[in-house]
Amino acid sequence: MRIDFSRHFPIIGIEGQRKLQEKKVAVVGAGALGSWEVYFLKKLGVGEIIVVDRDFVEASDIPRTIYTEKDIGRPKVDVLRDRFGVKGYFEDLNPGTLYLLDEADLILDGTDNIYTRQVINDYAIKTGKPWIYVGVLATYGNIMPIIPEKTACFRCIMPKLPSRPLPTCATAGIMSYVPPLAAAIAVSLATKILLGEEVKSELIFFDTKTLEFEKIEIPRRDDCPACVRKELTFLEKQIKIERMCDGSIQVVPPERLEVDLEDLAKRLEEMGIEYILTSQFIQFEDEDYEVLIFKGGRMIIRGAEDEKTAKNIFARYLGG
Repeated sequence: MRIDFSRHFPIIGIEGQRKLQEKKVAVVGAGALGSWEVYFLKKLGVGEIIVVDRDFVEASDIPRTIYTEKDIGRPKVDVLRDRFGVKGYFEDLNPGTLYLLDEADLILDGTDNIYTRQVINDYAIKTGKPWIYVGVLATYGNIMPIIPEKTACFRCIMPKLPSRPLPTCATAGIMSYVPPLAAAIAVSLATKILLGEEVKSELIFFDTKTLEFEKIEIPRRDDCPACVRKELTFLEKQIKIERMCDGSIQVVPPERLEVDLEDLAKRLEEMGIEYILTSQFIQFEDEDYEVLIFKGGRMIIRGAEDEKTAKNIFARYLGG
């Protein structure tokens, strides 16, 4: 069925709608923020939506996302592909997979970690692509448009990675109505950018508990290592190891691998190891550890207590 966008015409005109239908927008992360960003982009009439996400739908996602109970256990990108026709990549975004964003005219932040945002920021500066930072936690949200060479960038407000873990939605909680509000504001800014309208270098803050909304001007830092000095250190390809919210450890290779899951399954059989094989990953147990290996070489190890153990398991099955 052809979607009728005529209610947009008094605001952006027929030509404006045509421009949106010619644009491609990438959404990095498909959880509480990203799933709503995809929803609003689809309703806006954006021509193509690219989604990069590494996770499966869980029961805790249901209250704060567009997913339903029947989606539990499926990769989020698969659900969004079936429902909205997105171009979905079941991948972790890192320096080795940034090429997935090359087609996009604009990037929307649907992530929940600082490292990935820094990678996006350095990539945006290198390519000149605009992107929109979006962060939510508990009852509040932050949204900031970032236009290379025009506005402040993410490293203007976050020069380096924090020395200790920051609160996340898993630890501090999130109210179900916060992500769609932040996503709606982000997509409204995306609309302005895609139509060639000016946006200010400012951070939009809201708190649904106090019903406060505030705009904070963010000037470019004269000594910013990224947008001024062009020290794009987060584009350096290196193995990435991170502790997940459930305690498991994720290992991402510096370059995407092409893992033949069926061949790996045969090797496991020869070793006497039982496994579960799907089109996206293979899952098995290695002594006291549960291991998931994805087609692109990403590995999740449950039960590993430290990075050294995780690296050893990664090397055992994928080399490196």
